[in-house]
Formats: sequence, structure tokens, C-alpha cells
Amino acid sequence: MARKSISTVPAFDVSALPETGTQYRLTSGGTGTPQASAYLQATRALAAWARPVGHAPLVHALVHLGWCSGSGARAICRAANSAAYRHAQDILEVGVPAGPQVVQVLLDLVEAGAPAEQVETVWATFTGSAA
Repeated sequence: MARKSISTVPAFDVSALPETGTQYRLTSGGTGTPQASAYLQATRALAAWARPVGHAPLVHALVHLGWCSGSGARAICRAANSAAYRHAQDILEVGVPAGPQVVQVLLDLVEAGAPAEQVETVWATFTGSAA
């Protein structure tokens, strides 16, 4: 899969990701909040879109990266014993920062034709700007 440069799509900018210890998937609100619920629904919708068109590893990568924190030891993408990691391990870069990988996976999803609303919901959650 050809990779776009992160700088070619200004809507996704690594500097917009938070520099806190909060997991990206919880940046806009913890479990049980409307934001967390919207994130879950968005990732499920992306997964349903991705399966038949062969882009499921991208969604799995996004889910795995959602567990990474913005700073501290967990700012680095690490291997995990999870289904999301196992299905995405070929496209994840273990041992390097998670933030740029989040942006790259979102760019790849956009390039593949993923539903914009769900991609935007995930980005808003990860950046802490989800309402």
C-alpha cells in the first residue's frame, strides 16, 4: 500500500494530538461518556466498511494505536497480546512513536475511501476535540 506523506493532508497534524498520559481513545472523555460511545460506534462502522474491501488491518491498527498514550513510556507503539495488534502487526511500527502512526493510518483510510464521518469522529476523539 502506497503511503502518503503526513504533510499532504493538513486536516491530520501530529501536533494536534495531546501530550498527556491519557490514551488517545479516551482523550475526549472516559468510558461511558458520549464521546467514548461515539468513538466505539465510529470504529465499529469503519470495521464494517473495511472488512469486505480488504482494509481491516488499517482499522485494527487504529484501534491498537487508540490504546497508546500521548506521552510517557506508552507514547511508543508496543506489541500486545490483542486481536487488534495481531491483525495489524504488519503495518504497525513497534518501538516508534504512536502519534505519527495514528496520522498515517487515518490518511491511509481516507485514501482507501473510508467514510469521512467515522474518520473525523476518531480524529476528534484522539485530539480531544470531540464534543
